[in-house]
Amino acid sequence: MQSTSTAAAPPIISQKLELAPPKPAAEGHVETREVLPGEINDVILHLVSISGPCCHLEPADTDHESIWLFLKGRGTISTQDANRDIEGETIARAPLGWAWQMEVPAGEILHGLRIRTKLSAADRLELKKYPQNNAASLVKKFSDCPAYREAIKSPKTTSRTLLAENFVPRVALGTVETTGPDAVAAHRHPMLEQLFLGLQDNDITVTADTASARLGAFDILHIPLGSNHGAQVAEGKKLHYVWMDFFMTKEGQEWLQMHQPVSGNK
Repeated sequence: MQSTSTAAAPPIISQKLELAPPKPAAEGHVETREVLPGEINDVILHLVSISGPCCHLEPADTDHESIWLFLKGRGTISTQDANRDIEGETIARAPLGWAWQMEVPAGEILHGLRIRTKLSAADRLELKKYPQNNAASLVKKFSDCPAYREAIKSPKTTSRTLLAENFVPRVALGTVETTGPDAVAAHRHPMLEQLFLGLQDNDITVTADTASARLGAFDILHIPLGSNHGAQVAEGKKLHYVWMDFFMTKEGQEWLQMHQPVSGNK
């Protein structure tokens, strides 16, 4: 009699973002720590903590697109077309090749997740197709971003698009927010790599095939590619996380058609 065995589900790789430097912060200090190194090809993540008073310059880079998710603290961000106040739960993105300047006042530490994606020749061609998306910087509070609905989420769930498709080639970001008991139904998307980042007060369980992991506030995890995955939040708990989609091809972005804009938004 021939025996059979079932392969174990891939583990869910996660990391806690420590929103404080590993040693007491000195004024004017910038701490940069790599996050989930090597998890997704051509995607580089760093947690950047800027201790005020400080003026931090992010130089222009024409090889990588850069997106910032500011998680905690406050300051001012400037580029060639904007000078705006920022605080926790703010997204910022400038067109390719623009430099950023970040000013943080005394007594504050500004924490941001910097997402860099390496551009291919095909990506550069895609950028040229959408000049309207690359003419100005984007700085916006998460709560001000447009809402959408999706069949895998309950009616009480609020989902928002932080970064729509065709701004950064093959990348899209958004948030999901609800209270327990609730769930994001299990689903698969083999055409993209995905990260989840828990926001303030997030306390959920993420499942992927037979694996599971807790996602708390400021935890980040990598959904195993192609897994049947979902999220559950218990009664009295909150679900509030950022999803980050990194598509393997432009055609894979068709997945985003499942997101139905909310009329008038909210």
